[in-house]
Amino acid sequence: MGTPASRRLSRERLAPVPGRRRGRRLFGRRDGGVPLLLVLLLFACNRTPEKPHVILISIDTLRSDHLPAYGYRGVATPAIDGLAADGIVYEHAFSHVPLTLPAHASIFTGLLPAHHGVRDNAAFRLGEKTPTIATMLRSHGYATGGVVSAYVLRSATNISRGFDAYDDAIETIEGAPTGNLARPGRAAIDNAKWWIGALRPEQPFFAFVHIFEPHAPYEPSYDGEIAASDALVGELLGSLRAKKLYDDALIILLSDHGEGLRDHGEQEHGVLLYREVLQVPLIVKLPRNARRGTRVREAVQLVDVLPTIAAVTGVTPPRHDGRSLLEPSSRPIQSETLYPRLHLGWSELRSIIEWPHHLIEGPKPELYDVARDPRETSDIRDSDRRTFAKLRRDVAAATPPAWQRRIDPEEEKKLAALGYVSAQAPSTQASNKNPREHLADLDALKQVTELMSSRRFAEAATLIERLLASNPGWTDLRDQLGVAYEETGDLARAEQTYRDAIRTTPELAPEFALPLANVLLQRGAIDDAEAHAKLASPEAAHEMFARIAVARGDFVTARHEAKLAKSDFLLAQIFLAQNEPQAALVALQRIYSKKKGLPRGYFSVAGEVFLRLGRKEEARLAFMQAVQLHPGDRRSRERLDSLR
Repeated sequence: MGTPASRRLSRERLAPVPGRRRGRRLFGRRDGGVPLLLVLLLFACNRTPEKPHVILISIDTLRSDHLPAYGYRGVATPAIDGLAADGIVYEHAFSHVPLTLPAHASIFTGLLPAHHGVRDNAAFRLGEKTPTIATMLRSHGYATGGVVSAYVLRSATNISRGFDAYDDAIETIEGAPTGNLARPGRAAIDNAKWWIGALRPEQPFFAFVHIFEPHAPYEPSYDGEIAASDALVGELLGSLRAKKLYDDALIILLSDHGEGLRDHGEQEHGVLLYREVLQVPLIVKLPRNARRGTRVREAVQLVDVLPTIAAVTGVTPPRHDGRSLLEPSSRPIQSETLYPRLHLGWSELRSIIEWPHHLIEGPKPELYDVARDPRETSDIRDSDRRTFAKLRRDVAAATPPAWQRRIDPEEEKKLAALGYVSAQAPSTQASNKNPREHLADLDALKQVTELMSSRRFAEAATLIERLLASNPGWTDLRDQLGVAYEETGDLARAEQTYRDAIRTTPELAPEFALPLANVLLQRGAIDDAEAHAKLASPEAAHEMFARIAVARGDFVTARHEAKLAKSDFLLAQIFLAQNEPQAALVALQRIYSKKKGLPRGYFSVAGEVFLRLGRKEEARLAFMQAVQLHPGDRRSRERLDSLR
């Protein structure tokens, strides 16, 4: 839980930084132009070496109370312990939202979610002109490089604003949940070390390194992944020491949010707002290890990171909602989650921390004294009515007028033209369902997942329909239902399911637009498919536009879009449509040689290719595999019958 619905994603490996050359894949590799390393060397002139290097390390989903630096004894983390000994440990640091993309947007911008506008992992992007840590430091002579391990932090979300280089080469798998699309932290650490090592010694730099572990699924356990992450951090810090960069650098280690671990019923994160998902580790090592070994008890927050970096580097920060961590002072901390409303049709939740009190505002408000009751087991709203009333007034005053988010005006026009919303229609209506009281419904997802994984799609569809009857706003279920109907060959019901999802939650229309366009294309509604593909982000829609161009016989456009999508599978289909089966086979062999997830329809296309090449036995085997994987694939079944 805590991740958006599964989507049919393009196989795009690395989205270019907006405004920069396309085609750059990893740090330092050529794209037909000037090598990145040479660019950085050219940038290095006129740098002032006295500027401290800045390294920001984000360990995804890391609870502070599962670290020895915060008193935990269940795992050993020598690298983080060493950094804590050299720096400042903030004992009570909090995130503003228990989701990766919006939390990192707050880190990078110093703004609360309502101010930077990124409220969920799905269908939200950072504004094109929103200042970030990277834009701030780059404008003051810093080289800026980012390496991430999760697909939700891909460049297409604009979270990469201000980076000279941004490595988001996450392998996508068709049908996989976007929140689980990630790569091991090892790749991020290796690429970050390479990038830092390629810079000239006097070049001041800002390096952002994101490690996905200990995000679910845990291997072998949550604490085990924490230990693995610590080892990676130790390797990065060791590299900095070897290059004599460690002592004079500003190094910040933090997490975007914590993990539920069933403390209040939620296993992962995104739905509830208890301390276990909001409190995060925050360690700041200053240049020359100033103030080493310090511990700060005042409550601080992730929006404080940007002004802290500005203070240490001596640059003027953009407008922000935080304060420098070098002068901490307890003040109200706001948090939110719209995930229950957008994805589950339940109520959103808000919270405010005025240390030591934590108010969770929702259908059934709760108040806790987290100093006396850190596990938040005793609701004191009835015994401390004065504090309860004050914090409710404060959270109401802190809630911006735009809390009930409206759809982007341009997107709203597109939706209205397609008949989904009327002009100026309000966004999804709020629900009064208390998320904590409905967590048991989430357990039913396990059964749905098991049925889908075992390809029992008809049974899955029946179960999902039953769940939707009591949870009509559960958009994640509609996505699964659409996939189930597609797999059984019921394209009419699949189309209706995706259309219902857009009507139910128009804010997430870009997420449902591509699977709907795919169904429409299969049904021969080419123009309608194109109109829906235009609802999706341009970076994600290249594959669909290529397939639409093939359907129209426009192979020039098809090849262009396929190259933008970086899809060998698309190229294979285009070659096949142009009666070039040998070229199609080469493209298919490239996919197979990667030994990774094969795209849906791979064996069906392979069968057609073998037929064109006159290799009937291989064609028969391919179609047999296609029918076994996708019983609703009528064309492959017909081909198989003709070959028997």
